[in-house]
Amino acid sequence: MSLIFLGLALWYFLHFMPATKPRFRSKLIKGLGPNLYAGIFVLGLVSSITIMSMGWRSGAQWNVYTSPEWATLPGLALVLAGVILFGFGFDKRTATNLKRWIRHLQLTGMLLWATGHLVLNGDNRSVLLFGGLALWALIMRVLVNRRDGAWSKPEKVPLGREFVPAVIALGFVGAFVFGHAYLSGVALVNF
Repeated sequence: MSLIFLGLALWYFLHFMPATKPRFRSKLIKGLGPNLYAGIFVLGLVSSITIMSMGWRSGAQWNVYTSPEWATLPGLALVLAGVILFGFGFDKRTATNLKRWIRHLQLTGMLLWATGHLVLNGDNRSVLLFGGLALWALIMRVLVNRRDGAWSKPEKVPLGREFVPAVIALGFVGAFVFGHAYLSGVALVNF
């Protein structure tokens, strides 16, 4: 369980620092260069995910609550919607009409994904990991809104411009389905 805490702490730090200290982030980017900064950031993210995954796989498990059987379909729908929104928001430069309705696609996606996991899983590891990530997504929405100011909705884009974000989103769905067994030890599909 302590590894899950450590991974979450690193995840929070890596995201809160640029959201709360944009000038410090700018100084780091200027001093290190954008590519080295991005490389260090990605290395930190991969490290935090690896640490959380190790904590998940090695932690003792007990039930905090039991999800009702009827919750399976809504829980899976939340997870799927979350992964799709995360994929649609992956490339910040790509315009999509979803960005006209949802300001923070990735944060909203992460919140739905984490909430879906909480609906499906009532064990202590799930409550800590997915509850921590859901809380992170909520806090980040507040921090990013405060940092970026008022939201101006983007212009409507032609339907054909949705193709690239849709392909990215489908890629994320595939990666999550096939990678789930490696991260959590729980296979979503059996081949």
